[in-house]
Amino acid sequence: MNKHFFIICVTFLFSYLVPFSLFAKSNNECLNLHVIKNSPLGFKDKSKKIRGVHADYLRAIAKDSGVCIENQLFPYPRIWESIKKGGHDGGIIFKSASRSTNIKYVALIRTVKTIVIPAKGKVVDSYNDLKTLKIGKTKGTHLSKTFDNDPELQLVEVTNYAQAIKMLKSGRIDAVAGSALVLSYQFNKHDALDAVDLSNRFILGEKEQWLQLAEHATSQEVSKALKDSVERLKHQGVLDAIMDKYYGKQWREVNN
Repeated sequence: MNKHFFIICVTFLFSYLVPFSLFAKSNNECLNLHVIKNSPLGFKDKSKKIRGVHADYLRAIAKDSGVCIENQLFPYPRIWESIKKGGHDGGIIFKSASRSTNIKYVALIRTVKTIVIPAKGKVVDSYNDLKTLKIGKTKGTHLSKTFDNDPELQLVEVTNYAQAIKMLKSGRIDAVAGSALVLSYQFNKHDALDAVDLSNRFILGEKEQWLQLAEHATSQEVSKALKDSVERLKHQGVLDAIMDKYYGKQWREVNN
């Protein structure tokens, strides 16, 4: 009788502990989050370690929140398909109404302005002033519905920002349009800050950078921990300091 009772107890205990251990393991499993493969957002240094703005953001969030996060470099075109198929769990990317069915918006990282920066000496006081300028923009970049589809604007599509900056320096275009953060980085990288008037930028609109998680990777506890962490890091100035490290402090003026 005692032996039979012992077997029943062991069987019951085993059946209880196995699912509990699996549940505990799933809770402790690391989130696999993308870092967009595009400097300065994400790149590998000489030691093959993933560096960049978003990589440092995610490391800071992981350390502060206690949530295990593993970074993975992803080319932008592969991100959404991978999330949809469960290939990874999310990451930092601009909010998109067309993608909202596959993800949950966990925490707002930053609001980024889309702007036009004119060459020095070119004055832009209103949207109509843009129609007098030849404006360079990279192919496929969507900045605002009005701007992208205005037939009166003289838009010159370029392959990359290096080409746009070279054309602006030579006087072949009068301004460059794009994300405030991207333009700030590119003008600094190509030693062209003296060629433009950052204070005379024209704001086209805004986009929101969010920490987003796939629906299969979300839980209330993890989402709250990540959201609270982002708010703390923003308040402490940690995220801005990471921006300064990669962009230089001029991004603050351009995105203000």
